[in-house]
Amino acid sequence: MNCNEANNIPCTHILTLHYNQSGEVRKHDIWFKSPNRNESQASLKIDRVKNVWYDFGSGKGGRPVDLVCYLSGVSVAGALLILSGFSPAPVESFSFDQPVDPGIEIKHLQPLQNRALIQYLNSRKISATIAEKYLKEAYYRANDKNYFALAFKNDKGGFELRNKYFKGGSSPKAITTIPGVTKSVNLFEGWPDFLSALEYFRSLEAKNNTIVLNSLNNINEALLVDLQKYNRVNLYLDTDPAGKEAAQRIINAHPNTINQAEMIYPNYKDFNELLINKI
Repeated sequence: MNCNEANNIPCTHILTLHYNQSGEVRKHDIWFKSPNRNESQASLKIDRVKNVWYDFGSGKGGRPVDLVCYLSGVSVAGALLILSGFSPAPVESFSFDQPVDPGIEIKHLQPLQNRALIQYLNSRKISATIAEKYLKEAYYRANDKNYFALAFKNDKGGFELRNKYFKGGSSPKAITTIPGVTKSVNLFEGWPDFLSALEYFRSLEAKNNTIVLNSLNNINEALLVDLQKYNRVNLYLDTDPAGKEAAQRIINAHPNTINQAEMIYPNYKDFNELLINKI
């Protein structure tokens, strides 16, 4: 993406999606509270017709690229990386349950800072402090359009991608293993449940070894054999029929398995649903 392309992105779109701001319409303009300040009245004006902005609190203004440079404190190159995640086509054009897609190309990874993604995590009751240790912010291309999402890396170099509207991943598909210091292993279906467990137990990292399946399809014979090296397996899978069936398969293969889901969140679909409703 070059500056000319980036400057065609509406300033309102940038403030709403990236900086999680709500605007107030006043005739031909939209006014926002500046993300850079705590203010009671909006002082950042967007001219929707000209697609330019002016911040009365600082006396600065310009075009969309200037806006990102100003609000995020980055260079033009950094602003273009951020704006590469925007597309005129709505993200909702993807099916939410889209599986791994070999056509997804990761263009750029960076530490978590996108306000829309952080707001999505907040809605799931997962703090940025915990998330930034395990997640990256990914800018990727699919179907000739640019998008951004939270990215969780697996053991083969693929990524699980998720935002408010999309759940999918890049190739190759695999489990994610995170070493611990004990001889036990915690098994999760997806990274939101792993991070939810850390929030629930108020820990930045798990002492036990951790395996995030990223898909129930990754429960294969090789995994079942690999689990034998652990003294205990703690299951934190979903409580839906598929999750219960997977749990029973692991219990049959490993005698020292404890289904923690049945004890901690039997009335919720998964660990994250418990976190959302209890905290």
